[in-house]
Amino acid sequence: MAASQRQTLQLFTALRLAEPQWAGKLLLGLGLQDTGRSLALAGLGAGAAVLMLEEDEARLRAANREGCVTFAVKTLDEALRALKNEVRQRHAIVVGLCGDPVALSGEPTQWLAEMLERGVLPDFIACIRDMRENEQAALQSLRQLGSRDLNLAEMCAALDGWQIQSGWQMGEDTAANLADRRQRDAALLASSKGLMRDWLRAAPTLFPRELNRAVWLRS
Repeated sequence: MAASQRQTLQLFTALRLAEPQWAGKLLLGLGLQDTGRSLALAGLGAGAAVLMLEEDEARLRAANREGCVTFAVKTLDEALRALKNEVRQRHAIVVGLCGDPVALSGEPTQWLAEMLERGVLPDFIACIRDMRENEQAALQSLRQLGSRDLNLAEMCAALDGWQIQSGWQMGEDTAANLADRRQRDAALLASSKGLMRDWLRAAPTLFPRELNRAVWLRS
């Protein structure tokens, strides 16, 4: 399945509630299941540099085809080369890393150990799938060095609280065709501000051919 626009908007909003400014920040995500793909797009829309670790090569290829990953690579060296300038220049990017399981270089534990050895410290960590015991140890070392956890359950709970307090609810704006979609996106953008405006700037690049647009509406 492709990333859900609705879930991407939820995660985009939750990311912005957790950290208002993502430009220049490195987000490490583990797992490119459906939620992981939505998180990758949400991070891209928020302006983050995102490194997604995925051991299933077919899943990474699918995420790349869907536009959830900017670059798909097989080594940490390639991933860091792609990320380095983008982080420094505060540009958004999603790099998907998947090693070669035949060569036994596709283990997330190895990638995490290499990151520790090379002093690569993500600003935030998001675990989309269950972590193995040896992965937990490596992640704990990153946390001790200053990486912050993005707990998806806690993020969703915070988002629910924000919706109740702020009076926003999620809805959809539907267009008849792509030309109408562009016009409606422009009208929505002109009438929005703050976080909503940032989403409406990003959404057409994340979901360029979607006739429906997930939006926040006043309840």
